[in-house]
Amino acid sequence: MKPSIIKNPLKLLTAMILLNAMPSHAIYNLYKSGDFSFDVHGEINTYGQKNSQKYTYLYPETGWASVNNDYEAITKGAYEQRSDRRVRLGQDTGASWTEFRASRKLRDGWRVSGAIGFGYYDSGTGMYLNSANMAFDKKDLGSLSLGRQYLHTGYVTRTNTYTPLETFGENSIRLDYTAIKGLHASGYYSLPASSDVRKKKNGQEVEGFGASVSYLHPLDDHQTVRVALGYSDSRQNAKTTGRDSNFYATKSQGAAASVEYRNNKLLLAADIGQKNEQINGTVTDKSKGNYMGVKVGYEITPRLTMTAGFGKKVAERTQKSGAALIHAYQKDLCVADANDSCHNFVQAYETALFDKIDSKRSYVRADYYLRENVRLYGRIDDEKITNQLGSKDFSKLHNTGYRAGVSFIF
Repeated sequence: MKPSIIKNPLKLLTAMILLNAMPSHAIYNLYKSGDFSFDVHGEINTYGQKNSQKYTYLYPETGWASVNNDYEAITKGAYEQRSDRRVRLGQDTGASWTEFRASRKLRDGWRVSGAIGFGYYDSGTGMYLNSANMAFDKKDLGSLSLGRQYLHTGYVTRTNTYTPLETFGENSIRLDYTAIKGLHASGYYSLPASSDVRKKKNGQEVEGFGASVSYLHPLDDHQTVRVALGYSDSRQNAKTTGRDSNFYATKSQGAAASVEYRNNKLLLAADIGQKNEQINGTVTDKSKGNYMGVKVGYEITPRLTMTAGFGKKVAERTQKSGAALIHAYQKDLCVADANDSCHNFVQAYETALFDKIDSKRSYVRADYYLRENVRLYGRIDDEKITNQLGSKDFSKLHNTGYRAGVSFIF
């Protein structure tokens, strides 16, 4: 289940970039005997990073806002900034991972394979299960896979900014068709993600399905054009009956399309999409979001490449009848969650409970390859989120991240 509001957008961007990178990694054979093969691949990614967040109050009327759970009166132009004082050694969830895969040939060109992958938590609490799935596939035909796995809908958008589609299935059945050269068609059905399907308020996925198709067309020996379409539909349990219910969708439908052009040195890509969400929160009823993104990349030398991207997402949210966000508030009236009006009170760094949320994300990245599987990189990420109440700007969030690191693929 994907929350409708992402509270750490920089980590989301990192996860999307890693998702698009994973299929290109080489797979190394550890053992082979007859029709049986055992392989491994993975990545170690370590970097230094420095992040900052700035919250600015823009509403013309003096209001109350909660900063660090302390309700204070604020006026237009007031701001609070949170920044790393020192460079930190980062290990975002999923930045370092490994996957083991075993396969055995069957009759008539079919093969069965099983994969299990692990990643590293940035909190240092240990490993997490990245993937665990089984697949039956036949060359030049397609495959059927079951389990915890990435979905082809995750490869529809190409700009590494925003996507309205589901990208991962915790417990899914996936069918792929690849018999036509350049064409990849895929569909999936997701079963309940919870081990206890009777739960009603755990926020996990109850059911989901989707389909996507991509086609890679060679223009000549040095140029290709790729087009892709995708749709996903999912239903989740409610997260809670309290204030947090405004952050999580119970139903969502997303659609996206993309085009990507490559030649020897140049890469151009564009995305477009839309997502509708049924939230049923204490304040927010539903949301409609429009997405777009562009990306350009250039190979300066055989070892050095530069990439830049820009994306925009505009979400318009419909409030429940009779419910409205409180922008000017007496803090002593909001003393407990039992008071329904507490649900209408917005925290400083939140991006929910607003009539309109305008998000813009951009990044620039440089990659230098010491060897084919050893990469030095640096990147700058920037995101600006403007929250509107009625027709007026209420607040702005500005997130910036600087990162330099090294990646070793094996």
